[in-house]
Amino acid sequence: MLNNFWKLMAPLMVIVLLAAGCQETKEEEAHNKMDDDTLNGNAMDGYNDEPEDGQVGYVRFNKNQLNQDNEKNREIKVNREQMADMISRMILRYDNFDDVATVVTDNEVLVAYKKAGDMEREQAAEMVQKTAYSLVPSFYHVYVSDNPASFGDVQSLGNSTVYDQGYNDTIDSIIKKMKESPQGRNRNTKEDTGMEN
Repeated sequence: MLNNFWKLMAPLMVIVLLAAGCQETKEEEAHNKMDDDTLNGNAMDGYNDEPEDGQVGYVRFNKNQLNQDNEKNREIKVNREQMADMISRMILRYDNFDDVATVVTDNEVLVAYKKAGDMEREQAAEMVQKTAYSLVPSFYHVYVSDNPASFGDVQSLGNSTVYDQGYNDTIDSIIKKMKESPQGRNRNTKEDTGMEN
């Protein structure tokens, strides 16, 4: 009877062990993907594999190490979730703001906010906008709104992707509504810069 038990269990254990051995952890997978996209230089000029808390970011490449054709087609990628998190947290550090919702798209930042106290709307808009601009690449456009309805608009984009059907129309519609609120003096929109949103 014990022999039959092991005859049944042996193949099952082999399958479980093979399946467990074939799975990469998320960290290993991310590290392997990074390795595909990073260059191997000497240890001094490469990435810090496990940066310590507070460690600066440092990378050095020689032009000869880069495939220039690949570099011309490389997309600049931004962690949009982390950027939205940073923007909201930075704005809430000011005493004048009670509530902030931020969404970061491929080239726009939309910020809904509730100001506290007697701060003028234009001044609040400028503070929010300047804070957002200070944290994003220069090709981004920032739109802000103190209209309470903007929180719902921004939240509605929370699970969107830039590939969703009707995405551009939705963004354009929300931006149009946000522009009805003060935008601050540093507006960076199509009308001011000649650039598309």
